[in-house]
Amino acid sequence: MKPILFFSKRYLFSKSNNNAINSIVFIASLGVFFASMAFIIVLSGFSGIRTFNLNLLKLTDPDIKILPVKGKYFDFDNHLKEKLAGIREINAYAKVLEDRVFIDYHNKQKVAKIKGVDSSFFRVIPLDTTIFIGNSIDTKLNEALIGVGLANELSIIISSPENPEVIKLIVPKTGKKYITDPSKAFNEKYVFPVGIYQTSGDHDKFYIYTGLNTARELLGLKKPKVSQIEIKVDTVTNLNLVRHKLRQDLGKQFKVLNREEQNPLIFKMLNTENLMTYFILLLILILALFNITGTVIMIILDKTENIKTLKVLGLKNSDVRKIFLYQGVSMTLISGIAGLISGLILIFIQLKFPFLYIPQTQMAYPVEIHFSNILAVLFTLLFLSFISTLIAVKRIK
Repeated sequence: MKPILFFSKRYLFSKSNNNAINSIVFIASLGVFFASMAFIIVLSGFSGIRTFNLNLLKLTDPDIKILPVKGKYFDFDNHLKEKLAGIREINAYAKVLEDRVFIDYHNKQKVAKIKGVDSSFFRVIPLDTTIFIGNSIDTKLNEALIGVGLANELSIIISSPENPEVIKLIVPKTGKKYITDPSKAFNEKYVFPVGIYQTSGDHDKFYIYTGLNTARELLGLKKPKVSQIEIKVDTVTNLNLVRHKLRQDLGKQFKVLNREEQNPLIFKMLNTENLMTYFILLLILILALFNITGTVIMIILDKTENIKTLKVLGLKNSDVRKIFLYQGVSMTLISGIAGLISGLILIFIQLKFPFLYIPQTQMAYPVEIHFSNILAVLFTLLFLSFISTLIAVKRIK
């Protein structure tokens, strides 16, 4: 083994007498260098975008949501309250009532979603941090927090003591009785728009937040009724533990969903994008590495006389193949790792001293250094370099 490693190292670091061979080796190594650098930069960029999107979801969706399996509403009774109080890992929870509502404001109408929340809600979801006009709601009063998309569409103005504004909320009455008078077929409620919030996606185009009791009165429901319970947990470990405990304690009457289960399409899209990006980068790296195949073949042809000498010295064909296999893999790994390190340096600079920004914003492009991404690049480099070099050394007979 020592002679094999000796000759492999010697061929790796020694230049050929043929300048064309040296140029080919340099160009092939440069290709692997840039492919590897692009690989880690793009993967880190997608990791940053994923975390950025997940952080935006934290402004609208809780860590854990409890929903009824059947029906729209359920009673928040003492039994359920005791179950939640018995789980120490729960940081906070909020009772929520959500349903469709018809909004009428100065002869402009729109179907939206009302979300009645209790006083603990903003400890669970920091939606109040996204308010840029007005103030947060007092959940004991008939006040409303409006999404910016909804406010723009209906031209809603913030209410003030000097200029009071009201929004009319309308929902159909529930029940089985036949109603002959259309004017009695709907529940109506007037609320004061006191704040406008802005989030990502379409959330702020459809949601209006009010106090829990205001929503109950509008929907004609009794006090214990809620549509969901939203829970905040401190850590990912506690999140999985709390979800497991709740599923055991609550049984089959309730669905206990984490944030990924609440947004399956978004997470499926993110995972699919990440996978597709990996395969596209993989194809680029394959093209770069198969240049190594041609390079190793050229080196073998250049070393034909040396190979004959090695065989005279007693080395077998398999030993000679190993020499060039180790050389090709080492050449690829050195170039690839150099590209990987260069990419990590650029990512680190972007994290500490941003130089790339999201277009039309002052927000630095999000990137993250994940050990899993580094391992993915290293494993891909090692595997493909071995395959591409093995194809080349098969020519030695």
